[in-house]
This record gives sequence, C-alpha cells and structure tokens, in this order.
Amino acid sequence: MNPRSGHLQACARQSRPREPSGPSTSHERAVYTGRVADDAATADDVTLGALIDGLAGRHGDRLALVAQDRRLSFAELAEESDRAALALARVGVSVGTRVGLLMPNRPAWLACAIGAWKLGAIVVPLNTLFRAPELEYALRHADVSVLISVAGFLRHDYAAMLRELCPEIGRLGAAPLRSPRLPSLRQVIVAGEPRPAGALAFDAWLRGEVAPDREWLAAAKKQVSPALEAGIFFTSGSTAAPKGVVHTHATMRQAALNVADRLGITPQDRTWAYLPFFFNGGLVGVALATLSRGATLLLQEVFEAGETLELMRTEGCTLLFAWPHQAQALIAHPTFDRNTLRLHKGPGANAPWAAHLFPPNHQAVGTWGMTETGPMACSTRYDDPLALRSSTHGRAMPGLEVRIVDPVSGAPLPAEAEGEIVVRGSSLMARYYKMDPARCFDRDGFFHTGDLGRLDESGHLHFIGRIKDVIKTAGVNVAAAEVEAVLASHPEVRLACVTAVSHATRGEDVAAFVVLREEGCNQGDLLQFCRDRLASYKVPRHLFFCAEGDLPVLGSGKIAKQPLRVLAEQRLRGANKAAC
Repeated sequence: MNPRSGHLQACARQSRPREPSGPSTSHERAVYTGRVADDAATADDVTLGALIDGLAGRHGDRLALVAQDRRLSFAELAEESDRAALALARVGVSVGTRVGLLMPNRPAWLACAIGAWKLGAIVVPLNTLFRAPELEYALRHADVSVLISVAGFLRHDYAAMLRELCPEIGRLGAAPLRSPRLPSLRQVIVAGEPRPAGALAFDAWLRGEVAPDREWLAAAKKQVSPALEAGIFFTSGSTAAPKGVVHTHATMRQAALNVADRLGITPQDRTWAYLPFFFNGGLVGVALATLSRGATLLLQEVFEAGETLELMRTEGCTLLFAWPHQAQALIAHPTFDRNTLRLHKGPGANAPWAAHLFPPNHQAVGTWGMTETGPMACSTRYDDPLALRSSTHGRAMPGLEVRIVDPVSGAPLPAEAEGEIVVRGSSLMARYYKMDPARCFDRDGFFHTGDLGRLDESGHLHFIGRIKDVIKTAGVNVAAAEVEAVLASHPEVRLACVTAVSHATRGEDVAAFVVLREEGCNQGDLLQFCRDRLASYKVPRHLFFCAEGDLPVLGSGKIAKQPLRVLAEQRLRGANKAAC
C-alpha cells in the first residue's frame, strides 16, 4: 500500500475540531499538523461539480461573478456549467478526457471547467503567455483531447499557433482531428475570430442544436467521485521540461476550504480575481476558495492600476490576491487612497507593501505554498495577532503535515533548525502526470519541496529561500533549466547558464550568461529567439556574453549557481554605473 494513500484516508476519517489556539510542537523534530476548523466541510464526499450545484442551491441569486460585460449569480453559474457539460458530452468528453482551456479569466473559463468536472473530465489550464513550443509541449504532454481556446489575447495569436502546430485543423471535415504532432487532440473549439477552419465556433457549440437531456446529465454527475483526477497544472520546477501537477476533486476542494478558512472569507466578501486561473493559485486559492463561501469574484482580464482601483471602489472589493509588482503599482497610482477602498483581507501580510495597501486594522495573512501543495500549505489565520501574521508564514493547513528535514539525509530536524520543507496530507497533489507516484514522494508519503525554512517552537513556518534552481519573478516560478535549454538550442550558443538577480518590485529577474561558438550572434537576435519560444516572463531581462573560463565552477565541474548570481549582480551594477 502506498503510505501516502493511507495517510490521505486517515485524514479523510479524522475528526475535525476547531484549530487550537495553542501550538502543537515536537522537541524531537520540527513538525506541525494542521487541524480543520468546525465550519470547514469535509472534502471526501463532494465533487467540484457538486460543490457548485450545492452553492447554487444555498445562495441562488447571490452574485458569484462580476466581469466586464456580465454578472452571474450562483444559480446562473451552475446553469451555464450544466450547458457546458452537455456541449462537452456532444464532442465525446467523458470520465478521464483531458480538456484544455486557453483563455483569460472570464465567466466562460469557469463554466467550461465546472462543466468538465461534472462529467469527470480532467481540466488542463493552459498559460495565456505560452508561445507555440510551450503550447505544443503542454497539449502533447497532457494528452489534451478537446481544446477550448480564444482566437487571441493581447499580442498572442492562438489561432495562428494552432494552425502552425496542427495544419490538419484547417481542412474542412477533418473532425475528429488526426495530427502527428498532437496525437491526442480530436476537437478544437474557438471563441472569437479569426477562427481556424475546422474548429467549432464557441457560441454555436455551447448552444447546441439538440435539446439538453437533463436526466442524462444528472446520471453522468453521479458517476463522478471525489477521488477522480480533476486538473493537470503546469509548473516550473528545477527541470527543463515543466511538470504536470495532478490534483483530484478532493485535494482541490480541501485546498479551497483551507484557504477560505484561513482568510476568513464570508458571503459578504468580494475578491479581486486577477491571478490567472491557469495557475493552481488562481483557480483554487482565489476562485474556488471565494465561491466556496458564497462570496463574489471580481474578474479582470488585463491589469491596469487605475482601472483596477476604480473596479475595487465601485464593487466594494474586500479581498486582494496580488503579485508584488501589482500591489506596488496600485499604491503608486495617483488615484490610490486606501481610505476609499474596503480592502482588508488576503495574503501578503508579511510583504513590505502590506502596511501601505491595507488599513492598520487589516486581516491579511502570511502564507507559503506551491502548486503541488494545493496551493497553500501554511498560513496564519485572519484573526491571529497582526505581529504574528506579519512575521511568519503560518502553521500547516488543515489536513496537512509539515516537517523540516535535513536536505541530504532526509532526517527530521528539531524546532528552529533550518532545513528542507516537506509536506504530506489531504490537499497535496496526487502525483506528477506520467510519473510513478513512488518517484514523487518519499517512503513516508512526504513531498520534498526544495524550499528552505524552519519551524519555530509554536509550529509556525519561516520560509528562508529555495534549494532548487528556481527563479521567482513577479510571483511566478521560472525553471533556470528550461531557459538554459532554449538558449542552448540556438546554433550559435555553446553554453548557457541562467540565474536570478534582485529586482525592487518583481523580486527577481532572469539573467543569463552565454558562451558563443562564434561572435556572429548579437544580444537582440538571441533575445528574440527566446521570445519566440518562451512566455514573456521567462525571457532573460539581462544577457551577459562571456568566455567559459569566466564562469564559476564546483569541484565536480558543474557551474556554481550561487557565485554565478553574485557575478550577475556585479555585472548588473557595473552596467548601471556605466549608464550613469
């Protein structure tokens, strides 16, 4: 028996007392197990589709979504997701079908995702910043069978990308598709124009030509269980190829309940929901957590500080999830006045900008987590003392156990000792897609995060940094190995090494050292090569040409990444000084 499976079953059966005010500690090892609050419903008996239907029954006409051109109640969201489920069924979607979603945050995104979950399908959220090679990898790796996409968004022409990756889509009558590059893809549905010939028009597809069979849909919903896989989220780890993080209905629902509990979300809250739904944090931590408490999502497809502030004032936004550069942009905007806003909840209590954005009596919390952990693994509570919320990353979420271990041996470490953060429990991912679960967790069922931290005597986590080679820019992880692989694929590049450099608002920027085969390649050409193959946030903002002998190496001959970062910071300071 997989020890992690046994742990999940134990978590599902455990009683759920209110989280104690006192700590749960161990002086033999640094470990904290979160406890579930009284008002947090269990996640072991309800699917995500049933969650939304239940919310519609309880909240009915209460507003669920506010978008630029639409306002949907909980009842209307459930109805639209039913319509999407029936439309998906007409193109062959059933239990286990991979459904890709490529569109910005809008009501249709959620309606299609919930509709897919009602059929037992697996939703594959796709990054709207993907370039063609990244999109091809995601569609192929996740075995996406049905793709729902917008024709384009901002500067991204997805219709052109699809024609490039799958020329067969342009041949009329070519459904179901047969594509050598995307062998699993059978149907493409596109919203907007220009739509590739052969792709279904989204609006016509959603309406359908046959009267909906409600009895059939009710029967189909009953075939879906909480243990079924519900989502594959792509995340940048420490490897060149992004991993697909698999979550089930149960893990996603438990994670949403955890976030809602720690943030103190109530039906009166209104959440600014800009964090993209293609991130686990946006879909689960923002959307599902907010909806699970009968609260309202304020959707915005494009961030512009002035428009965002006006939306927050007009709609009475109370809860904010923001990347650091967005929070700082809001504060710096000429129309910003926190006295005209109702903001007082959300993550970020331990961020430098919190004191400027939130009022003195705010209820913001400190959090830590990642896609694999659901997203949040640790958090303070909204009603904890401000000094605690602003100085720690909180205790383990309900149903999770967090330990600090020696990064080399894996042995548990005592309180206050620094080591690797490891996690197991009910909102942890099921596995990485196409990877044996035994390779994802240790023998005791713990996931090794690659992050460095310590647990204090009261069980509160203090995040220190990353062990793995990952750059966090504007709140998003970038795998150095992925950027290195793209640079190394250029015919004029002999060696590429990627590291992070500090940035005042984004936290870190991507920087690259490149050794050329010859001197015929210039910086502009190489950066454009990257832009054509990588999402914009992965493209190096700083590119340094060098000789191989300039790069710091370890005794093993490998590049020494910490000294490389120091060298990048020195080069950057030198360049800035010269510019002055």
